[in-house]
Amino acid sequence: MGAQRNLEPSRAYIRGRADGSNSADVPIAGRPSPATPAEGFMSSIISGKRSHLENTNGPVNNKRRLTLRPCTKVDSSKWTGLQRPNFLSLPEDIVSRITADLTVKEAVRMSVVCSKLRRAWTYQPNLDFDSSTMHVNVVSTQHVRGCTGKARRDQSSDRHHRMLGIKRFIDMVNHILSKHSGLTVNRFSVTFELRKEHANDIDGWVSFAIASKAKVVILDFSPYRGPYEDNYSFPYHLFNHQNTSYLQVLRLSSVTLGPNPDISGFANLTTLDLEHVLVMQDLHYLLLKCPALEWLSIRLCSLPHNLHAAEPLHLLKFLCVQDCAVNKIELNAPNLTTFEYRGTSNVLIALHKCLKLKTAGIYFHVEDNLGYVFTGLPNALPNVETLHVRANVMTQIHGFAQAPLKFIYLKHLIMKLTFSSTKRFGKNAILQLAYLLEAAPFLMDLHLDMLCVSFCDGRPQHDVIIDRTHHNLKRVFMTGFVGNGGQVALVKYILRNAVQLERMAIDPKGKIMDQMLGEYEGHRSAMSKLMPADKNGVLVIL
Repeated sequence: MGAQRNLEPSRAYIRGRADGSNSADVPIAGRPSPATPAEGFMSSIISGKRSHLENTNGPVNNKRRLTLRPCTKVDSSKWTGLQRPNFLSLPEDIVSRITADLTVKEAVRMSVVCSKLRRAWTYQPNLDFDSSTMHVNVVSTQHVRGCTGKARRDQSSDRHHRMLGIKRFIDMVNHILSKHSGLTVNRFSVTFELRKEHANDIDGWVSFAIASKAKVVILDFSPYRGPYEDNYSFPYHLFNHQNTSYLQVLRLSSVTLGPNPDISGFANLTTLDLEHVLVMQDLHYLLLKCPALEWLSIRLCSLPHNLHAAEPLHLLKFLCVQDCAVNKIELNAPNLTTFEYRGTSNVLIALHKCLKLKTAGIYFHVEDNLGYVFTGLPNALPNVETLHVRANVMTQIHGFAQAPLKFIYLKHLIMKLTFSSTKRFGKNAILQLAYLLEAAPFLMDLHLDMLCVSFCDGRPQHDVIIDRTHHNLKRVFMTGFVGNGGQVALVKYILRNAVQLERMAIDPKGKIMDQMLGEYEGHRSAMSKLMPADKNGVLVIL
């Protein structure tokens, strides 16, 4: 017990060094030896063992010895060149470049917590103003006739809050722009519900974007989708030959492009995106003043005439026309590679001079339009290699037994087809898709997504279409297979005539609409009616 009591002080002594206690407790050369008996006893034991090891002939592990030396003071002046640079000591323009990727909201927040960054946000190159960055929510209200009592009061209250929200948004944007340096602006964007009644403020914002040499200008007032006559009119008068050279991207939504025959044009504009825009003058006047245009998108716009250009658009590569009331699309764009159209099938597409057009997407509305795919598109898009089509089938195309026009270069065809009533016009509605093999002799990939509204399991007549060998089709994928008689006949026709077919996959599950009710019947029908017709082992039922 006595020995244990004598050892306790030494344990405390060791622990005190380990947990960072006073270094005076550690024996160092030149300091007096421990005064307590226990400490003297332990020191004598350690010294005896050390001298014993040093006097022996065996090897001594010097690495295990603990040698304590006095601390040496380091001259910090020699290390000043290696100090970490202070962020706040950097020049203001460098700090602005570092914070350039921040949004206006984030930059303003940083300026509040750091005085050094108080002016850094004034060099922000990307100015994006919308309801989220400005913390302004506006609820659109529409007058409803016949509303009385509480409904009318609620509508009046909503209109009042909307007006207050718009005023707050405009005031905040004006305040920020008044503090901004106006230098190095790359993108200027406003996305908010504004109308022509706010033209004075918007004109000031556009003037700021012009003076700051912004490359991208976005005026998106699309939250408002009211009458065109309430649209803000684009300020052509603010642009001239000198200040338009910096603009490269222009996106307009819920804006009116009024008549302006003296428009100076945009010499370096590469992208023009119009949505819900009222075009009061033939658009080709504007297009001809944009010689560098590469990307053109027109959606939900009201055009007074057909879309055409009197002169070639030499650099145009992408063209999109969606839901616009046009009867004709005629452009001479020798470098056009991609074209997308969505609308009615009574439009005349004349892009035969676009020899580099390789990819096209045609999405028709609900009217019967499969006939136009066979009779109109080959002339309109003779050079396409990849074609996406969405169409509706209500009747059998005229001239079903005659050879269609040819897609000479078509290699990949993706179609989404809705068959409205196969009972009304017989069993040949789906089988007429076999003309695709004749219309596209170099087709390699065929993807068919089908939706059959009604079911007709009767088989078409054998002589309704003549077998013709196809030498290039390699892959076929069909979804929405429900066992319709026309579907069965179409699959068998392809299996018989596509001599280079490598794989044909049939999926009873529909991609256009959920067809869970016909999935089991489609799978059963495919296994019983199609698998026996597969002589080369290329058919896969999913």
